[in-house]
Amino acid sequence: MLAAPNGLVAFQGGLSNVLAVMACMWSIGPCRVSIKGLSMAPTLLPGDHVLVHPSKRLRRRDLVVVADPSEPGRWVIKRVVALPGQSVVVEGRTLAAGEGIVLLGDNAERSTDSRHYGPVPMDAVHGRVWYRYAPAHRAGRV
Repeated sequence: MLAAPNGLVAFQGGLSNVLAVMACMWSIGPCRVSIKGLSMAPTLLPGDHVLVHPSKRLRRRDLVVVADPSEPGRWVIKRVVALPGQSVVVEGRTLAAGEGIVLLGDNAERSTDSRHYGPVPMDAVHGRVWYRYAPAHRAGRV
């Protein structure tokens, strides 16, 4: 833990990430998420901060926060490209959603997504990204 100058206590490292994810999972309203990687560039860049609305009502092209199927305890943001019962052809390969959804990163070279781990179950979805609030010069609907 760190003591902030204003006397508040801040958690540091892995524990703070766990607490942030738990707060977001149990939230009934929008929660805030910081972008760390390049898998969604140029749409989302490291240092961007977005609001996520807890929802499972999805459309193709939505950005969603999901539990990472390849690394338990981690959350990722990806774009929905196929909904339950749909399929999509990516790099000459058909990806079928089945009862889940197919997700891709906007930056294919830097993204681990449904091309690697297949469709993601609907219960892994936390919500939809709907607004970038920081940095100020990039603020707006996503």
